[in-house]
Amino acid sequence: MRYVLLLRGINVGKARRAAMGDLRQTLTGLGHGGVRTHLQSGNALFTSDEPDTGALEREIGAALAVRFGFDIPCLVRTQDELRRVVAADPFGATADNPARYTVCFLSAPPDAGWAASVDRAAYHPEQFQVGQREIYAWLPGGIQDSRLARELSDRRLGVTVTARNWNTVTALAALA
Repeated sequence: MRYVLLLRGINVGKARRAAMGDLRQTLTGLGHGGVRTHLQSGNALFTSDEPDTGALEREIGAALAVRFGFDIPCLVRTQDELRRVVAADPFGATADNPARYTVCFLSAPPDAGWAASVDRAAYHPEQFQVGQREIYAWLPGGIQDSRLARELSDRRLGVTVTARNWNTVTALAALA
C-alpha cells in the first residue's frame, strides 16, 4: 500500500534539523519501499505491507528519534485518504491563493464540541471547515499573523497537528 508521511516541526529553524536523505535512509532501513521525499518540511511517500497507520506512525517515530536525537511527531495517511482530503476541498471556490489555504492534519478527530465553541465571526475573513482527521483553513492574510491558526494547535485541539498548504497537499496527492 502507498502511504504519505507527514512530520511535524522539523527544518523550521536551526534546531530540529532533519535531512531528507537521512529520512529516506531511515524509511528504507525499516523495510519500506518506493521511498521519496517532497520538499524539506518532512513529507515522504513510501510503500509498506503494514495496514495499520498507527503502527507505522509509532515505528517510524521511534526510528526517527534514534536517528535524529529528538522526538518527531509523525502522521501517516494512505494515498486514498489523501485523495479524499483533496476531493473534499471545501474552499475551492473561495481560496484564491493556495499558499494561504492550509490543511491541518490531525492524529485523531477533534473533539466534537471544539468547532461549535469557536466564534467564527471573530476570525472573519478567515474560515475553517472540519473534515474527518483534518481541518481546512482559509487564511487570506497568511498563517504568520493568523489568529485562527492559533486555534488550530495541538494544545487547543488536544491532538497532534501538522499543517501543509494546499500546494503541498495537492502535490503529495499527485505523487502518491
